[in-house]
Amino acid sequence: MHIQWSRLSSRNMPCRPHTRLMFITSHHSQQNSTRSVSARSLCQRTQAGHTNRWQLAGALGSDLLGQAQIQRAEEFGDKSADRKIKSADPMALHWHEDATSCPQSPLPRLVHPLSASRRTRLCKDVTWSSKLDTPEEQFCILSRRVTQNAKPDAVLECLGVRWELHCSVLGGSDTLSELYTNSKRQRAAFKDSRVHRSQCGRGLIYRKWHPSSPLILRLPVKDTSINEESLSFALRTLYDPEERPSEWGEAVLSTAALLGMSNLFQECLKDMLTKISSATVCSFHKASCKFKETVLQRACERWLELFLVTELSCHIKLKDLPFDLLLKTLLSPRLFTSNEYEVLRAVLNWLYLQLNPLRQTLPAHSSIITFFSRETAVFLEQPQGQKYITIFQALRMHGITERQHLQELQNIRVLPESWLLHILSSHYHTLYSGGDMVVTDFSKQALRFGMMFDREQECCTQTISLFGFYFLLQVAKMGESDTYSFSIERLRHWDPAVCQSSIVSRPYSVRSDRSVCYHITVQNYANGEWQEHSSGPASQDFGLCKRRSRSKPFQIEGLSPPILVTFALAFPF
Repeated sequence: MHIQWSRLSSRNMPCRPHTRLMFITSHHSQQNSTRSVSARSLCQRTQAGHTNRWQLAGALGSDLLGQAQIQRAEEFGDKSADRKIKSADPMALHWHEDATSCPQSPLPRLVHPLSASRRTRLCKDVTWSSKLDTPEEQFCILSRRVTQNAKPDAVLECLGVRWELHCSVLGGSDTLSELYTNSKRQRAAFKDSRVHRSQCGRGLIYRKWHPSSPLILRLPVKDTSINEESLSFALRTLYDPEERPSEWGEAVLSTAALLGMSNLFQECLKDMLTKISSATVCSFHKASCKFKETVLQRACERWLELFLVTELSCHIKLKDLPFDLLLKTLLSPRLFTSNEYEVLRAVLNWLYLQLNPLRQTLPAHSSIITFFSRETAVFLEQPQGQKYITIFQALRMHGITERQHLQELQNIRVLPESWLLHILSSHYHTLYSGGDMVVTDFSKQALRFGMMFDREQECCTQTISLFGFYFLLQVAKMGESDTYSFSIERLRHWDPAVCQSSIVSRPYSVRSDRSVCYHITVQNYANGEWQEHSSGPASQDFGLCKRRSRSKPFQIEGLSPPILVTFALAFPF
């Protein structure tokens, strides 16, 4: 046998770019010549498909890579049956359901090794459809799979979509069950009232109200939070209680209430209680007020007391926080913050987002300061700023004592000059009188300093400076037990624990004794909720000697991280 490589002559067939043919010629008998024709057809290779790969004319059972490519290509083609596949051939190749659909195709047809029915089931797999199909299709796929393509008993017309339902699942929804019963009763009454009509009229009515036709259920929706996705999920749970939504929230809660699905409503509430975060707290609180769910409402408000300043103030969802809820949180005695300046910063971020509602991201703090500094008029003195006065009145701005923070207060055109004058004059008189503060209500005027103990560590400390006095706030774990000790210790201004820059830039007092009123609040998460422990208000004269420089330790048993500690201090006369 002689093997010869040659190109196809242009006189025998049209030229096809990127196509090579291999001929096997023989000088033997006519039988061998016939075999060469068969071999020639099997060895033909063309470039085809959007990946522009080489393709054999005949399917090989061992060509696993080719079969996988065919499967991916057909899945791609199913999404748009009329879409053409890029090919090296000048003539476009179309995907078809079977090998006989396009007998004149110039290229070898791609035939999936699986049957058409099996391929359809793969394309409509529930897991796949949950990502790509519409909510209506997701419901249709699941309901047909569960009922094995049984004929529907009712059709729910809601949100412009027709949802095919079955009697076996309607009992899970009080609303749908009632609609079905009423519709069935109306059909029977309508048929009875026409029993003596003419044969022609009776025939028309019989065709309209055929016993085998599904009942039409119409459910109007006035709640804007309900959408097709939440309705599809709620209806899917009737067929499969193990279904889970992409996210729990007001939409699912409202849909469950509309359909009268109490089990789904309670399950949604339970899940929402465990998923309160910066992204969800505002929407969850809105839903809790809407349905008067006090448990969820208190949980959201409790979360805000702990994380308004530390987490939500840096999140874009801060703009969804209502005015009344912000004010209520600021006035709460359990509000956690590292210092009073951070509370002011959170309020400025919130105010910026209220004035710029189209913002999709929270800018840097320097940009917010620049925004409020470029105004010529004082914001709170303008008509649009009058309603925000109570928010700033809830702040303890007399606790802002750092020089750069006070300079920031003067730069922003938010506070009236009378407010700034009162803050600065109060600081001056307190320093001049040796730290004495005008305190009429300790619970509302004490200065707060917070610490977060969120790891398995032995000790956590923080040094603070207040009107020339330095204190060490300390949290320590007692050995291997779950007991923690909280204390306050006075430091000398040259103590190694005091930062060197503080010694140079901050004032210090040589007063030997300083009367301090303090309150230690410890909040920690245990048994699925945040618990509060309080030392109660206490007074002590802190001296410089070791015996009098430290407060009595406040010890609590059974604590575990995370632990939020707030030290409230005030210097009475």
